[in-house]
Amino acid sequence: MKKLFEDFQVGIRDTADLDYALAFAQAYGNLLWFADVGIHDAPRVELDLIERCISNAELQPSPRPDDGVSVLHVITEPLLTGGHTRLMERLAEMQGAPTDVLITRCASLEAQQHIADFFQKTWVLSSNRLHDALMEMVTILCGYQKVVLHIHPDDITAVVACGIAKRLVPLDVFFVNHADHVFSYGTTVADYYFELSGHGRRFDLTKTITGRKSFLGIPVNTKQAKKAENLSPPRLAQLLFISAGSDIKYKPRKGADIFTLVSRILDDYPQSRFLIIGTDIKTAFWWWPLKLKYRTRLSVKAHLNFKAYGEVVSQADYYVDSHPLPGGTAFAEQFIKGQRCVGLLAPLQGYSSADRLKRPDIEGVMQTIANYQYSNDVFLAIEKINSFEAVKSRYLKCLEEGHVCENPFDAPSSWKDSARFFENAGRSLNVDVSLPAFYVLVRRARGLSFRLFMALSLSKQIKLLMKMVLAGMRR
Repeated sequence: MKKLFEDFQVGIRDTADLDYALAFAQAYGNLLWFADVGIHDAPRVELDLIERCISNAELQPSPRPDDGVSVLHVITEPLLTGGHTRLMERLAEMQGAPTDVLITRCASLEAQQHIADFFQKTWVLSSNRLHDALMEMVTILCGYQKVVLHIHPDDITAVVACGIAKRLVPLDVFFVNHADHVFSYGTTVADYYFELSGHGRRFDLTKTITGRKSFLGIPVNTKQAKKAENLSPPRLAQLLFISAGSDIKYKPRKGADIFTLVSRILDDYPQSRFLIIGTDIKTAFWWWPLKLKYRTRLSVKAHLNFKAYGEVVSQADYYVDSHPLPGGTAFAEQFIKGQRCVGLLAPLQGYSSADRLKRPDIEGVMQTIANYQYSNDVFLAIEKINSFEAVKSRYLKCLEEGHVCENPFDAPSSWKDSARFFENAGRSLNVDVSLPAFYVLVRRARGLSFRLFMALSLSKQIKLLMKMVLAGMRR
């Protein structure tokens, strides 16, 4: 399987047209983002494109604007949901001086208006062709002293722009690796590579990172913390269990799933209800058997807006973290808000000290539910590592002084294979392929795209063909 992906890298290098090469590399990165075959970075692709793009351009760095703004945050696509954009906004809040933001691809008007509250200036690229957008980015980057990257794993254009800008002006690049469990571009241009979790530290050992590593962590608001009341519920208590996460958080993987736990909870507490928030029951077919079995006692709802979500979760008797993929610091945030938090230890760990509330097996989780005791030690550990003030201190020390921090989440031996949890273990690729990325590959490397299609599992081949048919009908 790796041979196919190595041939993709050769194809990128052999593509003479730089606009085509950038599109090819972006499609390649998008594919590896979702298809883990043990390749988690692509330094040769990055360095090759940086050299080729800078040698084919006549660039003169623009003078730095005299407006007092020295730090630029770069994001591929700001979103109104999830924690990616929210983390960028919080880091911007931590800086005492004004800061700007650059959007490298697209953003809804609502998203642009939202992030404008956190930045002095928002840059939006005017170029449509990737190579022109690259040159536009370079000009913008050269106007700053420091760049903080919040890019998608496949945003090769932003990475190449940073590599070129660093050749033209003194520029420090800080990479906030939001998706620290998948492939990502950026390992060759980041002077400082922030770690967000213990799992991220482990996963990064599979990459060729040239910059310095520093633990950052994800901030949670501990200022208005509430203490959950202890509870030992009777078997017939009318309890509400809530868990939240996207489809992928609950999709069974390598024998790990949450369904046995959900079933056990609903069986042991026959008057209780279980609510899943953030998942589409129409497409998340892995929930169908439990939904048929428990009917109205199990509810699966799509995304709720922030206010509605908070109101619903506040009614829970227990908050259960998603599994086999954890909810990151969302679990810790619920604990801080006064929820009784329980869950199974996930293969991916080390996003907050709230992991201590989880148990390695279902029996342990059920015992915690049956006799829930608030843990002040867990709160103090979260406050020490993930409070806004703690993250701010680490962030500013690195941003302003170049000081790096050790990762406080030491990985126990049970995490041994966590870095390979997503890796495709079979002979065929059981992964979804982005239709736009596949079309790029078809146009740029027809032979390789055919080999990719043949490498997919039968179900994924059918799914990709259906996407193509539906896209054709829409056109």
